[in-house]
Amino acid sequence: MGTPPPGTGTPPPGTGTPGLSDSDDPRVARLGGLLERADTLLQSSYHGRYSLAAEGEDTIADSFVEGVSCSGGRCVAADGTATAVADLLDLDAGTDLETIEAALDTRGGFDTATTSGSFENTQTLPDLTLTVSPEVTSYGFWGEHGFAALALGAGALAAEIDGTAFAGDFSLAQAYVAGAATGANPAGTGSATWTGIAEASPTGAFARLMGTATVTIADLSRPRVGVAIDVPGHAIGAPGWADMALGNGAFTSGTAGTDYLSGNFHGPAHEEAWGVFDTADYIGAFGAKRTQ
Repeated sequence: MGTPPPGTGTPPPGTGTPGLSDSDDPRVARLGGLLERADTLLQSSYHGRYSLAAEGEDTIADSFVEGVSCSGGRCVAADGTATAVADLLDLDAGTDLETIEAALDTRGGFDTATTSGSFENTQTLPDLTLTVSPEVTSYGFWGEHGFAALALGAGALAAEIDGTAFAGDFSLAQAYVAGAATGANPAGTGSATWTGIAEASPTGAFARLMGTATVTIADLSRPRVGVAIDVPGHAIGAPGWADMALGNGAFTSGTAGTDYLSGNFHGPAHEEAWGVFDTADYIGAFGAKRTQ
């Protein structure tokens, strides 16, 4: 992977997510309350592509991956900047409430909405000014205790380097999950299963893929977690996802950009499981509700 253009940064997870506090629709009101009390954020790496050219010059094109690490209520970007989850989940950004209410739908037992928004990021350094202006579409879904989204964006990229103007385009993709995790393991005996949905994108050609997710614990008295992501026509998974250690209601396997999956159980009775995945070929997020 190449080096990202300076100053692009990581777009806030809330990009394309509307302000939600005044909705009359109980489904949207529930989402607003859910995000307001969220203390846990899981994110995939931020994947991007760009191309730039000065007039009459050859085009420079590359792709890059920028990591963001989140633990509890705090996220740290690749440059070391730390941000609280509450600040990242900007409830006033993006589409208005009438648009989100008009877009409401259901899939796999979850409320869903596709929203669009835009952001502009400009950074000025010695001999360099860079501006990215993508339009971002967020494919979001939520239950009672968690919210997940796949954000895909594309737009203009402009730069001035040593007095020469460059123009081009910029694309991005990121997946994330937010909510209040239980912080405790499911208890009991026997097995347990959670089923739900997933949103994914190839890392080389940003596009929405819809699939399903299944989370299993074969023996609650000695809990190990298995997660299966099924997107027809696409092989998404890694051997380590089938048998993950469970601690304080959380499970993780692999390395970001290679074979990574991370998730948490949500709800007072562990009714839901939420997580993100980030491999060499796909990123995405999933949510699942307990069915057994």
